[in-house]
Amino acid sequence: MEKAWLDYEPLTLLSFYESLLERIIEVYTPYRYMVERYSKIVQRKVYPITKDYLERNPEIVDQNVTLLKNAMELWRTATRASDTVAPMLYHYSWHCFNSFFIYTFFRWEPEHSTSHGLHISKWSANIQDIEIAFLKQKVNITRGILQRLIDTWTLLGASLIFSSYLPIWKNEEIDFIPNNYIKFNSLSVKQLLSLSTSDFEEELHSRMRGRLIICPFLINSISLPSDSLINYLIVFIASSLSRYRPALWNSVILGKNQDQSIFALRFRRALAEYACATGLLYQVNRLIREIIDGKFTFKKF
Repeated sequence: MEKAWLDYEPLTLLSFYESLLERIIEVYTPYRYMVERYSKIVQRKVYPITKDYLERNPEIVDQNVTLLKNAMELWRTATRASDTVAPMLYHYSWHCFNSFFIYTFFRWEPEHSTSHGLHISKWSANIQDIEIAFLKQKVNITRGILQRLIDTWTLLGASLIFSSYLPIWKNEEIDFIPNNYIKFNSLSVKQLLSLSTSDFEEELHSRMRGRLIICPFLINSISLPSDSLINYLIVFIASSLSRYRPALWNSVILGKNQDQSIFALRFRRALAEYACATGLLYQVNRLIREIIDGKFTFKKF
């Protein structure tokens, strides 16, 4: 994260980001119909960023750059913190980065999210039995950051294991079809760790070859963002344990049984895959570079 962004001085970063938004508006213009179509299908008020919107809301630039700075500062702090409290800092760093990411490309009504979009719905001394639930959204309202993140990836052409709808080519335009592969409102830790994005990708390729969207700016537009979301949920669970069940989290850190050791290792892997050379941060940086170079486009598989 630091190598990609901290070379910029504050004023230079703001100027760079303003230029980036201008390029995003330019390269995404041919695909604005996607957002309108998607918004009607999911019955949520989501819109592309436009010049008029930025002129009416000049504070957006500073808001989003601040989110990015907060993400970096929290991550640096987390790397120096003890294992008992670091998960909270890692989670909020990732949360801030997700916010920076989604509000760079789209906007929603209401403007700001007011929740994580998920919560721990069942606690248990057995780590594998802990459950997370996805908050149900009211029609036309998306207040949770998780759902907005899913919206953003979907509208950038990614096919997510968590998304209710998948982007496909229909003739020469992009449309959306229901994701019938897997449906859930809640997941236990055991279920979350057993999700196979490679199986999901294989299923999509077998059923929709020729209709799937390729995002040239991503190494993989199915498994990679889906794995990233799984990792984000794992870090959220670790953060919740650190906050609300510190004794249990300490037991997980020490790996007092096999299930706890597995989760502790999976948590570390989630952090590594977020920040590694080919991980989420690299992919977003690559996406931004493609946009700056005017190469952003969707292709048929």
